[in-house]
Amino acid sequence: MLNELRELSQSLINAGIQLTDWHPNFEKCPNATTCFIYLDKTDGINDIALPEPDFDVRSIRKWEKSNGCSFPAFNVPPLFKMQDDEGNKSIKEKNDILIKEINQIKKYLKKGNPVESAKINELINNFVINWDDTIISKINLCLSRAITEIEEKLGKIPSEYLSIQELLERAKKVNVKIFHQNLKEKILQKLMVNMNSDFMDMLFQTAKTAKFQLVFEINYWGEIKASYPANHPTVQRWMNDRFMNFTDQGRIAGEINKDAFNDNDIGWEEKFPSVRMSVLGNVILRAMSSESQCQKRYGMIDAASFPIGANARKEMKGALEWLSDDARKTKTWIDLTKNIDNSSILFAYPAKMPDAVPELAGLMGGGEEDAIDPDGVTFSAIASRVTQTLKGIASGFTNNEVRIFVLVKRPGDARTKVIVNKRYTTEHTVKSAENWQIGCLNIPNIKIRQFENGTPMWKPCLVPFPAEVVWCLNTAWRRQGSYAERIHGFSINDALCLLLDEGDVVKMFSIRAIDTIIKNCSQLLLSIGQEAASGRVFKINKNYEKQALLLPSILGLLLYKINIEKGEYMNSPTYLIGRFLSISDDLHLKYCQHVRKGSIPPQLVGNALMSTALEEPEKALSMLSQRILPYQSWAKTFFGENQDVGLVKYFLSQIGDITNQLRELTIPIRCSDADKAQMLLGYMAKSESN
Repeated sequence: MLNELRELSQSLINAGIQLTDWHPNFEKCPNATTCFIYLDKTDGINDIALPEPDFDVRSIRKWEKSNGCSFPAFNVPPLFKMQDDEGNKSIKEKNDILIKEINQIKKYLKKGNPVESAKINELINNFVINWDDTIISKINLCLSRAITEIEEKLGKIPSEYLSIQELLERAKKVNVKIFHQNLKEKILQKLMVNMNSDFMDMLFQTAKTAKFQLVFEINYWGEIKASYPANHPTVQRWMNDRFMNFTDQGRIAGEINKDAFNDNDIGWEEKFPSVRMSVLGNVILRAMSSESQCQKRYGMIDAASFPIGANARKEMKGALEWLSDDARKTKTWIDLTKNIDNSSILFAYPAKMPDAVPELAGLMGGGEEDAIDPDGVTFSAIASRVTQTLKGIASGFTNNEVRIFVLVKRPGDARTKVIVNKRYTTEHTVKSAENWQIGCLNIPNIKIRQFENGTPMWKPCLVPFPAEVVWCLNTAWRRQGSYAERIHGFSINDALCLLLDEGDVVKMFSIRAIDTIIKNCSQLLLSIGQEAASGRVFKINKNYEKQALLLPSILGLLLYKINIEKGEYMNSPTYLIGRFLSISDDLHLKYCQHVRKGSIPPQLVGNALMSTALEEPEKALSMLSQRILPYQSWAKTFFGENQDVGLVKYFLSQIGDITNQLRELTIPIRCSDADKAQMLLGYMAKSESN
């Protein structure tokens, strides 16, 4: 990863992008339940407030040299807890009642209903104070040691940033036991005017792991002639400069003159910094452990195996922080965890950075489902925007390239690994995205019936993102397609290969992927086809509902990658057999509605024979020729003014046309996987007349 980050940092610097090297101990606050505490000039609380709904708490940073000892933000447990039951049945029953009462109050608050203060005080009287001596000691460390560390590094504070100095002075005066009482009173006051259930979570602990975050601040900072509040981004950037300067002054000159990148070697022996990401947590740029046997291979271990100076480290850390910033999600990075199980992030960016960063990561991994985007978050919409930007880059720079790498952190493993590292020209990336869309449209007219806000609707198939292809291939459908089971076998590297690579590797992968879909997804596709013939919705788990709209497109894409296009395969015997069986279902349904008075069997005739047809198409046609006779005979005598007459006659003509086509073709004794894919697409295809 070091080489990638070095090149990225150089690209960003060349593009004029200013990188901020945040001190490793000056960390972002986590995105947790947060309460702002405004301290007065003595040891009390002026006010408390919850963040605005659109405020990102992660924009605030805290100094945290040792775990849990931080400022101006730190975690505390709720103010009160239930009595320990210690096996006492009556206390346990009482606690259960208290939990129900708290949950009921939270429901009232979420609906905007006020709660009487007497009711809250009654609850408090049944709880005990949660801040014991251990908690108080930890909070005191935050208000003493952490503040001392900050003051030591900040030195003399300019007048415009005096708010942070005032905050430090006020925080040192806080008596934690009195603070607990003051915070309780302020929360009770707020509950009367601000019906927010978060205040209840701050008061009462109903789970052992419950914590919330305090962020200390001062109001009326203009009275001390400060230009900004203490936690303003401008103040925090100045603080970071002071922290970094203090660290640089403590470094000693190096011993090897130049590091591995021919840069200044000062600081090469230090521990590598880490970058905190919302998906992976702390990611260390390079893990150096002398206990790793691989480090001893060339006789050099730890930092000596690949010396990198502080300057290069600073640039690489800043580059990764810029790349993984939450504001650039779907542009330079995307979370793959949902689609490939392990905690994973895909990064994608052009080597020559344009003014507007393209959504390359979104193109590979998918957009945000709930994003507000007038153009949409489908593959086609994102591809159009990316193509426009990349073509602009290509016209301004020669030999520009798109770089892609994927980081993964597996459960139980603290190390972060690079599992994908690819590079392609911008022209090739644009062409690959265009071919991907062409391949996904390599299917007949297929629509899937699904519910939309409780109303059944016919939905068109979707163009999948590469990460969604992995998701579908790693899902096996059992129990006639009613149960989805996660399996393993395909990686994001496979999907990126399908998108961006060419030749025999892609063909071999496509054949393997078709085989997997036939084995694991045929039950789902056949069940969807059966219900669609009856005009019903085949209900599946909502978490997997999208796969029904993706799988036909994926089959079309895979056939396209092995040079089988719909202009060819829609005239193949296996596709026509699929159509034959589908139309047989339609005819059988109308027969049941009119002759059997609406009594429809669990399986229509075509659906019942599809499993046989996928293996032995000749045998299936032979069986169908006998079973369809009564329905054909009825259809030929079906006349009158009924609205279904025209449709039934259309089905008869279609059966005749397909029969005539099949007479001219050689029907395979056994189906290959590609044949089966074509047959499934034929079975699911519907004409506009249907």
